Amino acid sequence: MHNMPLTFAKTGEPASIKKVGGKEETRQFLEKLGDLYMERGIKPEIEIFDAGMLGITDYFVKKGHLPTPCHYQFCLGVLGGMPATVENLMYLKDHIPAGSTWSAFGIGKGHLPIMFAALALGGHIRVGMEDNVVFGVDENGKKIMADNHMLVERAVNAVKAYGNTPATPAEARELLGIPAFDGAKVRKELGID
Repeated sequence: MHNMPLTFAKTGEPASIKKVGGKEETRQFLEKLGDLYMERGIKPEIEIFDAGMLGITDYFVKKGHLPTPCHYQFCLGVLGGMPATVENLMYLKDHIPAGSTWSAFGIGKGHLPIMFAALALGGHIRVGMEDNVVFGVDENGKKIMADNHMLVERAVNAVKAYGNTPATPAEARELLGIPAFDGAKVRKELGID
């Protein structure tokens, strides 16, 4: 939903989120956002940076502000979040509701261990320049800067090494419970036809 940590008041309900863009995001804002997702049939990617965010997601699900089953994106190795370790990934995976889907990525040096662990644990993976800008190092120790093609190609090869096939867009939509894409309908709604 949002990649911002909530704090809990003594009542056990989320209080407010840190300031973003000069505005303080509140529980009420997230409730309205979750309601809008459900009204418009949008399945949010719920980014989880630390274990406490699982409880916050559960709160909004139980209050009826998030659709289920949820899709969790475990974001590991981000400053202020959980370190990118296999143990942390296993903990998060083991603490989401049955029937949920999940994917994971690790930042920097945690990229490959988390990618391979996610595949081995039956999860999905996310790759791209948003999460990693270095592909590796050469024989002289010099950084090899990444581009999206390099990162995606490595991920495809990893998926195949585990005996799987990367999902097509239609298969990914089915896995996530997202309706089939209707290009004609979207173009009409946007006034592009």
